[in-house]
Amino acid sequence: MLIPEACALLKKELLDNGYEYGFYLNGTRFTPDMTKGFDKEFFERLLTEYRIQSPEDTMRAKVGTCNDAVILMKTLLANHGVSSKIWLLHDKQKGKFHTVLTFYLEGKTVYLELTPQSGKPWYGKEIVFDSEQSFVNEYKKNDCDVIDVTDAVIVGKDPDFLLSRMV
Repeated sequence: MLIPEACALLKKELLDNGYEYGFYLNGTRFTPDMTKGFDKEFFERLLTEYRIQSPEDTMRAKVGTCNDAVILMKTLLANHGVSSKIWLLHDKQKGKFHTVLTFYLEGKTVYLELTPQSGKPWYGKEIVFDSEQSFVNEYKKNDCDVIDVTDAVIVGKDPDFLLSRMV
């Protein structure tokens, strides 16, 4: 598999199918209602009830967080023999966290943002780095912690890899 094929595979699922930000729990979809501003009830539920979803649930409900999107991406790539890692990015200046995935093909490290929060200018565009260290360095230069959480993102568990770092 080549980089364009892998990106097309991921985009076909996550970009073309109208995924929304939220989560799926016990057969119910939960998405924030931002029509009246910040949805405090949704985000409280996200912090207390949310668990990392199975890729099947994410695909069924077409809803997920960045954690669920990267698990789905990792699964799709693994089905084609493509290795990948999950990273937690912590923007220290803004106090924000984001989970992303990189994968490895053609001797390169590829980052493709497809989480259901499409406000980023690089959404849906692959960014190719010469190495994993180049990816890490790119984000560190913007006062961002870059943490490999591949083994900590576990389907059915709470996102403790993230919650334990929130202040």
